[in-house]
Amino acid sequence: MTFDLRTSVDEQLRADWAELAEQVGTRFASRPSYGLSWHRHLARGPLRIATVHRDGRLVALLPLHERRRFGVPVLRLLGHGLGTVSEALATDEQALTDLVSGLATTGAVLELTHLPASSTLVTAVHRDPGWDSTFDPDDHCPVIELPVGTRAADLRSKSTLSRAASTRRKLEREGAGLQVETVRTPEELDARWDDIVATAAAAQNDEGDDRLNLCAPPHDQFTREFLRQEAADGHLLLWGGTFGGIWGAHFATLRTGHTAELWFTRFDPDRGRSRPGHLLIEAVCDQHDDVDVTRVDLLIGRSRYKRDWQSHEYAVGTLTAVPAGNRTARSRMAAAEHSVRILRAVAERARRP
Repeated sequence: MTFDLRTSVDEQLRADWAELAEQVGTRFASRPSYGLSWHRHLARGPLRIATVHRDGRLVALLPLHERRRFGVPVLRLLGHGLGTVSEALATDEQALTDLVSGLATTGAVLELTHLPASSTLVTAVHRDPGWDSTFDPDDHCPVIELPVGTRAADLRSKSTLSRAASTRRKLEREGAGLQVETVRTPEELDARWDDIVATAAAAQNDEGDDRLNLCAPPHDQFTREFLRQEAADGHLLLWGGTFGGIWGAHFATLRTGHTAELWFTRFDPDRGRSRPGHLLIEAVCDQHDDVDVTRVDLLIGRSRYKRDWQSHEYAVGTLTAVPAGNRTARSRMAAAEHSVRILRAVAERARRP
């Protein structure tokens, strides 16, 4: 077994990383298309790609970058902070154990946000004697389960679906009939990119909220590059709604196996009364068999429209781990965690009516 903390990614490592992600990955955020595009356009500290090779073969990888907090070098997930949930890639339990123990020898602190509470990475760090670790749950991810043959009618009441049908009929009478299309190839994405950007901008300008617009500077080049690569690799599944032929809503997901993870969704405020989010989810639920999807992970954050459709949810949180015996790092990270809790509480109070 050979552990390395790489500071760059050559073509061979990228290819091996992509192959490992296809083999064992369950999250788009653990693929090189996401992390490397993010680092190229939105670099926040140097790359630190943790790898384990066995007999010359890549068997584990965790994509990271380094920051400094309170003078302490901290390793964070590559591409964190954009509403994603990540993971470590490992072919087996021993590979994951070797990855975690190798990281402990670097002397760096881990601060990994938005890992599932059930993450095997969290479990492996907790049980490794080389780490003092804590896990702080801080959000939830709703999920829609869609076994083969499931339709929207199996998830929502007849009255709810009747209201949706009434909305569609009203749109048709107004000459703004809803059509739902899927964007899956780089060429289809290119053809709709300006519409996607314009809809996201209209939503942000009207809503006046603090949601991050991933289709506007400084994120737009990263987002487009990432989505084009995902499309080329067969992972993009972006649902778009046109009203009378004019694009007015989108629901962007990335597929891994039979799961589609929702990354962002926006709609033109002029279409707000037609509840386009619900109409798009209804279409996803009715058409999922056609695209071989049996599960939609709505990712981070509860909302009314997610709650209306979800089957269940899971908790995510932040894993903080300090090399055992490093009291200086532990005290400094404890101070940082305390500051984060205060800021979170202040933000929560500010959101209350």
